[in-house]
Amino acid sequence: MARWELGKFDECLDLAGINDAGLRKSYRACFKLALKTDWTMAMAGAFLPPQYRPAMAAVGAVVRWVDDLADHRKGSVARFSEETHELLTEVRSGYSAHPVRAAIVHSIATFALPVPALEKFVATTRGDIGRTEFATEAELSEFARSAVGAPVLLGCPLLGGPSDDPAFDHAVLSFGEGLDRVDNLRDISEDVARGWLGISTETLENCAADRTDLLNRRPTPAVLQALRWEADRADALLSGADTVAAVLPPYGRAAIETMQSLYRLHLRTVTDDLPATLRRRPHPRPASLKRLAVSSLRSVFDAVPPPRVEMAPACPSAAAPVVPEQLHDVRSWASHRAISAELRRCCEGADDTLLAPIQNHALLPVGKLLRPVLTVEAAGAVGGRTDMVLPAAVSTELVHVASLIHDDIIDGDDQRRGRDSAPYRFGADLALLAANGLVMKALQGLSRCRERGVGAERVAQAFAEAGRTGEDLARGAALELNISDDLTCGVDTYLEMIRLKTAVLFGYACRLGAYLVEGSDDQVQALSEYGLALGMAFQITDDLLPYDSTSQAAGKDAASDLRNHRPTLPLLLAHAHASPPQRAELHALWHDTDCERALPAVHRLLQSTDAMTRARDLAVAYTERAQSHLDRLPDSPYRKRLRHVARQATHRSS
Repeated sequence: MARWELGKFDECLDLAGINDAGLRKSYRACFKLALKTDWTMAMAGAFLPPQYRPAMAAVGAVVRWVDDLADHRKGSVARFSEETHELLTEVRSGYSAHPVRAAIVHSIATFALPVPALEKFVATTRGDIGRTEFATEAELSEFARSAVGAPVLLGCPLLGGPSDDPAFDHAVLSFGEGLDRVDNLRDISEDVARGWLGISTETLENCAADRTDLLNRRPTPAVLQALRWEADRADALLSGADTVAAVLPPYGRAAIETMQSLYRLHLRTVTDDLPATLRRRPHPRPASLKRLAVSSLRSVFDAVPPPRVEMAPACPSAAAPVVPEQLHDVRSWASHRAISAELRRCCEGADDTLLAPIQNHALLPVGKLLRPVLTVEAAGAVGGRTDMVLPAAVSTELVHVASLIHDDIIDGDDQRRGRDSAPYRFGADLALLAANGLVMKALQGLSRCRERGVGAERVAQAFAEAGRTGEDLARGAALELNISDDLTCGVDTYLEMIRLKTAVLFGYACRLGAYLVEGSDDQVQALSEYGLALGMAFQITDDLLPYDSTSQAAGKDAASDLRNHRPTLPLLLAHAHASPPQRAELHALWHDTDCERALPAVHRLLQSTDAMTRARDLAVAYTERAQSHLDRLPDSPYRKRLRHVARQATHRSS
């Protein structure tokens, strides 16, 4: 592949509109340097539209140039600082005559590549000069995210990645950390020979591994345990590629997924024989690399060919196309795409043939994923890494869908989300077991946050919160059954019921995201109260849908509440404010066995008693309360999106 790409490189330069002889020479030098030192770059770059490949080569070359500068100048931080200062000065000026740096300066100007990512990479590499070890996991993690994640982030606009999206940036940095940790394992025999450890002292101590044994490359059980832990951590971080890829167009997605596959191949060569890794650098078999290259190329070109994009040189507006985020459509948000990818992977990874089809039917195709989106956005709103909470976010959707299956069993509904409900299609007995299985999967999701870097104490507390939330959900469902057929139960009882049955899961989803990434107590409380108020508004609006929408828009049988004698807020308000004749009519309609026939008359009665308006006003009051709690958080794109969710809670049609 490398030779094929090199032979076509002049054509790529032509398509990119790079005609200056000196600049073309710089790009050629970058491409040769990138290919010689990084086979990953060759594979990933092959998926890009040809006019973007020179810029990707420039990114790879400048990374190699900075690394070589640090390696060749060990002990000379001043010299490294001098030359990298020149690079950053040239980047800001938009011009360089350096044989390598000229290409990256031109690429940054042309594609608006994120300069802060380059600055972060340079600063981290400078700090690595003379370093021999990392004391803590947090220290190693931060280094890896900057040393490898930042360069990946630098090239993301060429892959079609969004700009100014902190959630996307977090996912890229985490994926980069995974790449670096794999490289540390692959290079461990060479690194320890020169006294450098890419495994933290904290990990060695947790595994009771002797540092001297590792430096002497002795495969003791404790040393091997530390290597296995590091391999598991690296594999979990590589999953961040799924979050990144979900946001990208086909060619960018293929590039990231190929990088992920390649590094998982490297990781397998390490774990297949850990003791041997201490003696020599493992290499995948060439046949495996060729199969990976061929299958990766075939998959993307069979799916969607890379688009042909016309580009004028040195024009920032000519950057690779991005996936726009439309605030009004949650499905366009990066958090939704990341959760959707994580959820689909969870479904596709199920190996049982009995319950998994029922669960997948209930979970897919995905809807707005509102609860997990709240978890991710809440994590970002307090300044946390959103990729750390993705498994927990998915767990909230699993719990929610399990509760829907339970509802459909209790109510006997045959429709959910506009199609057959799980109990109707598969039978109530199997559906019940499938729902219970989803709850167990949700708990497993919480435990996986530990692999993403969440502290053990935080995960343990999240389990406790999940238990309390589950208990509240059960109490809410029981209270709903208890007030069935009782139009005199009162509004206060109804509000307590929906708080337990619906709002607590919203509050938990928001609280969970903020807590797992170590938001402050006040921030966690603010988001918890935001979620509770939002959940109240959401459920009240949901109760209005059968009277505002068709059955299809509501996503379920519009007459379900009447058929099952569920006293929802509009009915309770109508009963409370009706005249004696109206109340008598309401009771007659309430007990009419032909619910579809009674529904229009009930609707007219709700209108005549102002029950619909009163219910909407209460829903609006809850949304305003929810937004007020967001004022306790710092301004950010995450808070903006959370505020939008609250505003839209009372404007739903489904």
